[in-house]
Amino acid sequence: MIKLTIIIPHYNSPVLLERLLKTIPQTKEIQVIVIDDNSDEIYKEKYLEIKKEHNINIEYLCNYSNKKGAGSCRNIGLERVLGEWVLCADADDYFTEDFFEVIQKYLQASEDVIFFKPTSVELDTGKLSNRHVRYEKLVEEYLRTPNEKTEMFLRYKYYPPWSKLIKASLIKENNIYFDEVIASNDVMFSTKIGYNLNNFIASDEIIYCVTRSKGSLTMVISSDVFDSRLNVFINYNIYLKKRLTNREFNYLGLSGRNYLVKSLDLGFRKTVVVYRKLFKNRIRVIEFKILNPIWLLTRIKKVHSERTIEKKYYKKDI
Repeated sequence: MIKLTIIIPHYNSPVLLERLLKTIPQTKEIQVIVIDDNSDEIYKEKYLEIKKEHNINIEYLCNYSNKKGAGSCRNIGLERVLGEWVLCADADDYFTEDFFEVIQKYLQASEDVIFFKPTSVELDTGKLSNRHVRYEKLVEEYLRTPNEKTEMFLRYKYYPPWSKLIKASLIKENNIYFDEVIASNDVMFSTKIGYNLNNFIASDEIIYCVTRSKGSLTMVISSDVFDSRLNVFINYNIYLKKRLTNREFNYLGLSGRNYLVKSLDLGFRKTVVVYRKLFKNRIRVIEFKILNPIWLLTRIKKVHSERTIEKKYYKKDI
């Protein structure tokens, strides 16, 4: 009877986890797997309370592997999937009020993946955030103009695993797992899903809300986190370059420019190391369009605006 498995890694956020669990209907059609990443002692009492209160069709596991992180936790969950479909969620996010009613009409679909538009909020104010915008646009652009380019973007630039309904058989048959790294564990998972899927549906419906808060992994400025993201980006480039045609690969317009710019936060020496690493792996850094002053000015204004919005959430840990 289980149609859907929801996999949730958890670490030090039991109150937010409880909010997420309350947005999931208690039905035998849904299997929920929560994997705790060895939360700190001060959070364990609340976590135990949640386990007692929310125990219908919920399996609580612990990451006893020697690798911490959401990727390791998600892989533990993948090994225990019983549903025909898989949804991934982060413990500090939540599903929309009617999400299960929305996805029920897709549970008999023959497609491998259903892409949904996400939304996002700032955790401290409840106001609309911009974390979802790039992924919302990927779905909207494909729905507006379905062609090879917009399909490539949807397959290979929708990096997070959330807000996608994925056939469990696609994951199992292609032996797809998350990278067990400290950051960007989901990029290669989503990339392999995109490459191996046979067909998909894009929906303009919203089933998932992402949150942003100070100190979350996406907001941490640290050398280790940066290195993890850079290494995954290089692997992502290599993977796609080997498998896509030149035309398909060029559609994506992949560039290491953003990593080079972000490395400046970690010092000039780091920037030199990053440039050499990108050059060695034949990843483009300089693009002809930066010679266009209109494009360059627009890009600078956009980056400045985004960094101004996100600045209060950054946490330095160099």
